This record gives sequence, structure tokens and C-alpha cells, in this order.
Amino acid sequence: MPKIDIKNITSKIHPVVNKIQTSKLVNGITGGMMGAMPITILGAFAALLLNLPVPIYKEFIADVGIAAALKIIIMFTTNFLAVIFAIAIAGNYARQHEEDGLFCGILTLICFFIVTPVSISGNGAVSVPMQWMGGTGIFTGIVVSLVSTRVYVYIKQKGFTIRMPDSVPPVVSSSFSSLVPGFASIILFAIVAIIFAATPYQNMHEFVYSFLQTPLEGLGGNIITILIVWTFAQILWFMGIHGTMVVWSVFLPIITSMDAVQLSAYAAGEPLPNITGRAFISTYTMSASAIGFTLLMLFTAKSQQYKALGKLTTLPALFGISEPLVFGTPLVFNFRFIIPFVFMNALSLGIAYVVTYVGIVPRVAGITPITGMPIILNGIMEGSWKIAALQVALVGVQMLVWYPFFRKADRESYALEQHDKVQRTE
Repeated sequence: MPKIDIKNITSKIHPVVNKIQTSKLVNGITGGMMGAMPITILGAFAALLLNLPVPIYKEFIADVGIAAALKIIIMFTTNFLAVIFAIAIAGNYARQHEEDGLFCGILTLICFFIVTPVSISGNGAVSVPMQWMGGTGIFTGIVVSLVSTRVYVYIKQKGFTIRMPDSVPPVVSSSFSSLVPGFASIILFAIVAIIFAATPYQNMHEFVYSFLQTPLEGLGGNIITILIVWTFAQILWFMGIHGTMVVWSVFLPIITSMDAVQLSAYAAGEPLPNITGRAFISTYTMSASAIGFTLLMLFTAKSQQYKALGKLTTLPALFGISEPLVFGTPLVFNFRFIIPFVFMNALSLGIAYVVTYVGIVPRVAGITPITGMPIILNGIMEGSWKIAALQVALVGVQMLVWYPFFRKADRESYALEQHDKVQRTE
């Protein structure tokens, strides 16, 4: 059987992965969505505070007006994510091209509302439907932000701008130089709005949601897809490539939009529509599903090598930080641990999906994972102590799966240490 040359395979994969990670388009989307994360976290906390299952507490916040204030926060955070993401992505994408991120964010906001259906009453009051401001409008927001910004950048960098004399202050000159590219984007989306108004879809939102967002969410929400994708991510980790970042580059918009819809339903007290999503994956794969491994090292290792590694990696792993474990053990290019390292995430997610699907554990609330949030508390924040209990149970499963691989490596290390000790005493 021919020997697999992992390093040769890695050398071929690296350029492809690097191209994805350095893409201005990909970085514009992921960077913008990551940049808006504080807003999503704020909305998540407001939803948690609104829905704490304590009757006395709920009566109190309703009586003093706190509940109403929390609902307003949720409306303009969680239920406004399409707008927030559109502005953030446009600004970040423009900066990738060394253009004015603030102006492109404002331009995207205008274009987004141009393609959004509004109704005007007889007395002139304008009504904007919140239906498309949240999770269901995220993909339209992404499309509008990328297209409007790219049109702006292209026209501006091609020199089709109003040039002012050198005596004009730079601030004024910059404003005039943005007029033509800005008008071009606005006119483009005005035409788009007119075209869609003449179709059965009536507006761009309905079309994008039907033909792009719904199919992609169906793909992203499929547990088989998730198992394959996150196994692939672990294969990349094994090769020394940041697999999570590679997967996020493609998957982040899909699973984030699912979480936005999920959190909106949670905040409204409605049935949760999705089992999977970003929160689901992050909740049940903390520290590459290797917390059980680091606990084995901490409490059962005989060798000094693995005892020291256990002390070094356990606390970070419990707080969702896996780098000391992955690179300190190391797990990268370590064929002793390739099976649990590559496949444990898929096993954890598969178990979590089944017990959620049958109703033993409730669906996660879709709360954006907070970096550094420890296991158990992370689970409780997703809406139930049962989710935290499942996290603990999965750590037990991890210990069982990792044990034979760890025990063999620990024994070999211990034997080597004893041999060296004997050699030093002779």
C-alpha cells in the first residue's frame, strides 16, 4: 500500500486555503459579520433577560417597564441584523479596497431600503416591514452590501468622479468624488426594485429569500452536511491549517442567518424553528471536542509529559480555547490521535442532534457564542440546564473515545521516561 505523503498534500491545499482566506470578498463578509458581533451579543443578552423562566421575575420586569425596554433592544439588534450586517459588511469590504468604509456603509443602507417594500398611508405615514430587517433579510443585505460597494469602488477607482480644484478642502473634494459612484449604486438598485415590483415576487427580498437563503439554510441546517463540513475542518486542523476559519469563510452567513431567526423566535416566546446553526455547533464542539482528552491527561496520566500537558491545557479548554491543546500536545500531524481528533466533533454533533431531535434536550436559543464563556455556563445561556447537562455528558463520551489512544501514548511516554531515568542513574 503506497504511503500517504501528508506534507505533499498539505503543500497543495495551502495555496487554495490561503486564496480563500485572503479573498477581499470573503474577508469583507466574515470581517463585517464578526465586527457586528457585539450587537448580536447585546441582543442575545436582552433575549435572555426577557425570557428567564422565573414567574416572579417576569412579573416584576413587566410591571416596572423593563420588559418593554428589552423588547425595544431586541427589535433593533436581533430583529435588525440584516441592516446591521449590511452596513458592517459594506464598510469592511470597502476598506479591503482602501475606500471610504463609512460612506459605503451609508450607501448600502440607502440601497437596502430602496429594495425593501414600504407602504405609504393616505396621510403620508411610511411603514417599513420588520419582516425583512432581521434574519430573513440577511442574505439580501449581504448581496446589496457587496454589489453597491463593488459598483462604488469600481467607478471611483476608474476615475469616473467629479474632480475639484486643489484649492478645495480635502473633505469637500472627497464628498464630491463620491457623488457619481454613489448615484450609480443608488440608480442600479432603484432599477432592481422596479424590475422586481413587476414580477410575482414583488420585491428583491422575497426573491433572494426564496432562491438563495432558503436553499442554503436547508443545506447548512442538514446534519449530514454539518458532519461532513466539520470533519473536513478537523482534517485541516490536523494538517496545521485553521480549519474553523476556513469553514467560517463559506458557512458563516448561512448559519448566522439561521441563528438570527432562532433568536428572534426565542425572544418572542415562539417555537424554535431550527435544531442546527452556529450556536448549536459551538455549544457542542467546545475545544474541538477534546475536553475529555485534557481531563484524562490531568487526572489519569502516569507520564510527566502528559501530566504537565493536562495542567497546561485543561483550564483554557474548559473556556473554549483549544490552541494550547492542539499545538501543545501536539495534535497537529500526530497520527496517534488522528481518529479522535478528526472525528470527535462529528460524533458530538451527531449525538447532540439526535437527543435534540427526539426532544430529550431543547433546541439551543441561537445565542451568538461568546469567546471565553466556560462550558456549562455556555450551555445554560442557550436556554436550558439540559443543554449544559448534555455538554457534560458529551465530555464523558469524549473521555471514553479518547481513552485508548491516550492510554497507549501515555504508557509509551512513561516507559521512555523510566528508561531515561535508569540511564541517568547508571
